[in-house]
Amino acid sequence: MDRQLPAPRARGRTRRVVAGLCVTALLPLAVACGGADPTTRSAAPVQKKDPALHALLPAKIRAAGTLTVATGDDYPPLVSLGTDNKTLVGVEPDLIQAIAQTLGVKVTFARASFDSLIGGVQSHRYDLAIQAMLDKPERRGRITFVDYFRTSSSILVPEQHAKDVAALGDLCGRQVAVEQGTAQVDDLEAQRKKCAVAGRGAPQVLVFPDSVGCFQALSTGRAEAFVGGTPTVEYQAAQSSGRLRKVGTPYRFLPYGILVDKEDKALVKAVQKALQKVIDNGGYTKILTAWKVGAGALRQATVNGGAV
Repeated sequence: MDRQLPAPRARGRTRRVVAGLCVTALLPLAVACGGADPTTRSAAPVQKKDPALHALLPAKIRAAGTLTVATGDDYPPLVSLGTDNKTLVGVEPDLIQAIAQTLGVKVTFARASFDSLIGGVQSHRYDLAIQAMLDKPERRGRITFVDYFRTSSSILVPEQHAKDVAALGDLCGRQVAVEQGTAQVDDLEAQRKKCAVAGRGAPQVLVFPDSVGCFQALSTGRAEAFVGGTPTVEYQAAQSSGRLRKVGTPYRFLPYGILVDKEDKALVKAVQKALQKVIDNGGYTKILTAWKVGAGALRQATVNGGAV
């Protein structure tokens, strides 16, 4: 979802901040049958502990034997809740599990609001965070990103509007759903100004606290379009049996990054090298392929690799 954290105080996702922690042990990942969806886990292979990479971890994490990782739960196929309504499934949980296995530690997932992620990592409430956050230059003064996926933004519309919308400029005068705290909120604000200059009606932007509200607005006809991250747009279109269509050409390609405290250089190095090992041994490709997002694969686990 090209999520964006506006400064100085972010408008973030506010739904369901869970105070307790959801603990997920390092269990073998089940094979997804019939393709990945929010009810299954990917077919990612279990990773072996690398003692040299384990030694790179900060002493407190080695002693605890656990990484505490903040994440979301409502943006398939990147992350969502499984059929038990508590297990996190998707690209992001699977990648974190693979990284943790490589580092020889377990994972405790903490479901948190999007706008609390940077502060939570800075304050060491969380060791890491992963929640479809773009690696953008303006954030790097506060946090370090280990990039794990290349993404873009796209437009999703109900089938009846597919012939009328092909770009942001076609949203003038239309009701458009976006998720709070995302880069697409700013995209549509910029488009409002362009529509005004062109003498066309401005898009009516419907901002929802989570993606669920956006897709409900589409299904009920309250919204005529949704603008969001391409992986989720494609996922929702595929799940809709033709009722929703991805239209136009994706725009703004940037990586998503795992958030690490910029002062914790040892942890940055450990996470980057562990992810690179998962990339090199093929586990990364299997995870992305299982969740049908292989087009976003990176060859290198870059640090702060988003374009300036």
